[in-house]
Amino acid sequence: MIKPSALLANTKTVLEGSTVLTILCDAEGIPIPSVTWESLEKTSLPHNARQVAHYLVFKNVSSIDGGHYVCTAKNKVGIDIKVVQVIVKAGNEKPHVAPLIHVPSQIQVKYYTEARITCNVTGFPKPNVAWIHNNNPVQSSGNTLVIHSVTNETTGTYTCIATNDAGTSQANIQLKVTYDVPKIVSPPVTSVIMAGHAYKFTCIATGHPEPTIIWTYNM
Repeated sequence: MIKPSALLANTKTVLEGSTVLTILCDAEGIPIPSVTWESLEKTSLPHNARQVAHYLVFKNVSSIDGGHYVCTAKNKVGIDIKVVQVIVKAGNEKPHVAPLIHVPSQIQVKYYTEARITCNVTGFPKPNVAWIHNNNPVQSSGNTLVIHSVTNETTGTYTCIATNDAGTSQANIQLKVTYDVPKIVSPPVTSVIMAGHAYKFTCIATGHPEPTIIWTYNM
């Protein structure tokens, strides 16, 4: 002889107005156990629910059918009890959708300039967004991450992670820095200077990072 073992889902979710909801309490044991269904909160099953063999069957589901229902499996050896929660959602409730992310695979910005990395996310309910930089969490929230001054330390892989109760999605964006080679835009001009007088030579150069200007003197 083997005592009963009942197998039952923890929850069942159904839309209000559904024609039929069927819940199975799969019971095993020797002798074959009997199965009975009861409402945990009410003295009897709803008027639109009835037991068919090991099944609890609802017809024309309404909001009042939500609650906890008890399956009891019993034979001569023992008893096993399981509980299922029935969740009835409004028929016009918008279905939950897992996050979907749209991002560029790579962003390039100039050295020491600002970078904005945007994680375009869709999903319902509205997903929460978190960021990781080179496998380290970033103290930022929201869909757009702002790096005010890009350096070699702030480049690398940024991961956008979007989460809601329907699921989680993530995507990687590579942030790369570009450099402008030094360019002299205003060179010093040849000048004739009287002995003993001071003169100021000017040399203006552009580039990223800002170039260092070195002066040399040749006789």
